[in-house]
Amino acid sequence: MKVLFELSGEHPTLPVSEIRTCLRACEMDAEELYHNGIFLAEVAGEAHWKKMARRLAMSFSINEVVGTTVEEFLQNIDIEGSFKVEGGTSELRSILGGKIAGETGASIDLEKPDTIIRVFCGGTTYFCRELERIDRGQFEKRRASLRPFSVPTTLHPRMARVMVNLSGVKEGETLLDPFCGAGGILIEGGLVGARVAGIEVKKELISGCKKNLEHFHIKKYALHHGDMRRVPFPEVDAVATDFPYGRASHLSDVRETLYDEALKKIAACGVRAVIGLPSLEFRKIVQRYFDIEEIHCARVHRSLMRFFYVLRP
Repeated sequence: MKVLFELSGEHPTLPVSEIRTCLRACEMDAEELYHNGIFLAEVAGEAHWKKMARRLAMSFSINEVVGTTVEEFLQNIDIEGSFKVEGGTSELRSILGGKIAGETGASIDLEKPDTIIRVFCGGTTYFCRELERIDRGQFEKRRASLRPFSVPTTLHPRMARVMVNLSGVKEGETLLDPFCGAGGILIEGGLVGARVAGIEVKKELISGCKKNLEHFHIKKYALHHGDMRRVPFPEVDAVATDFPYGRASHLSDVRETLYDEALKKIAACGVRAVIGLPSLEFRKIVQRYFDIEEIHCARVHRSLMRFFYVLRP
């Protein structure tokens, strides 16, 4: 099956990397074909589209490519019940809708159709059947201001979910955030079905993190109070964390020393890690302990930029 992911376009690199790692995390056999505004892949064997849709944060929809011409599409499409056509020009939607109705007998329903036909125009026009639509509104409902407990400069839930996805953690595996703060990353990890573990040096943040996890019905979690460099780590399958920076760290250590010791401790887990750092100047420290797979720069809070390092042990 040829599948087209409709990218959100809100970041130049993160949507594509998120899809790649989610395909692996959902154990789907996929060959990447093309990406430029869309992500096109050939997917073989069993596909878990609902699971993919529940995970993704920077895509709009997942679609089966039925054809690249109207004629090919009509030969291959099988519609039961009602449908509507989205995308393309109004003229193309009108022509396609009329042909589908005429040749299949299906009725047009613009409100609650049984099937949504999507048209993507570019260098090649793709006529698709929508498989799943991403519920992007869910992330807004989990903004820091809507949680029982919040702290300044908390990552937006969408970015926290992307970090979880880039870690490659699978459902039932354990994700560690050794600087868990109020638990934003842990919430997103728990919602994709991972067991989550957090470490935090400030006791009041541990209490607030627990409130947040319980609020979002995350039950499979473990929280530990202490300096992550001194606390024994549990056995984990992936790490995702946004390192403390500046005044927000509440630590007396020189930042570079903290980062070096923390990275060394995380590397000892021997698992894939996604780490947020304030600049590229820390690459040399990172490279002492990890191979850098990718670095993504993103604005996460007003004027605050973060560099998200995707790391292999």
